[in-house]
Amino acid sequence: MIRSSVMPGYLLAVLLLTALTQVGGLVLLSGLPLMHLIRATSVWQQRLWRGLAFLLVYLLSAIAIVPALAQLGGRVPLPCVANKASPLQPANFGYCLLMRNYVTPETHAHLLRIAQQFRQAHPDSTVRYLDANFPFWNGFPLLPHLSHKDGRKVDLAFFYQRKDTQTPVDFSPAWLGYWFYEQPPSHKEATCQDKQSWLRWDFAWLQPRYAAYEIDATRTRSLLQLLANDAQKILLEPHLQARLGVQATNLKFQGCRAARHDDHIHAQW
Repeated sequence: MIRSSVMPGYLLAVLLLTALTQVGGLVLLSGLPLMHLIRATSVWQQRLWRGLAFLLVYLLSAIAIVPALAQLGGRVPLPCVANKASPLQPANFGYCLLMRNYVTPETHAHLLRIAQQFRQAHPDSTVRYLDANFPFWNGFPLLPHLSHKDGRKVDLAFFYQRKDTQTPVDFSPAWLGYWFYEQPPSHKEATCQDKQSWLRWDFAWLQPRYAAYEIDATRTRSLLQLLANDAQKILLEPHLQARLGVQATNLKFQGCRAARHDDHIHAQW
């Protein structure tokens, strides 16, 4: 029996886990009977052991149970570790742990083919994805995204180089791959300069952390060209489309009411 005094905490945890992982809240609820069998000499020890028990059940679900069930519903996980056959991985392993890396089998095949083609052109570089979709149910929102809810959308990280030496790096300087913004070269080229939206975050305080790096135009252009020849639609800010010199009918601007796309590429099939 759960005491009424701790119920709000459990409910908050269920809501948070559901928003972040889709199924984490359900895993917590299903694991409560097991967790409450655990007793310890102190409250803090008891909480620690119960927390570890939840993590164990959650990891077991994320690694073995959810992928099998998701495949029955028409979604598969993107690779969590790149290898020679699958040169594709997340910019941050958290996308796998939070189960935000699911796509349809068709989208998986398209993206894997693009990653393989990219590796042939750039042997020392790996395509890195960011948010994709949750494992189940079309229409379930993957916050804060507006459209990642059908298994066919994937965000991809830019490629970067050191600003002082132009040496390519095979990682994203931003911890999550998002929020390292490539600003337009002039104020006139800022498409949404006079239009405000709660989704067009600036994170100005965060930008100095990435001052040593800049977008690698050569490799990012190469990825964008591969996507333009394959994807149904790509979203990127207009000033980056011009800067990278890529034009295609499926390369679009998402508008000023959606999240910025000058820190990543959005692709969909």
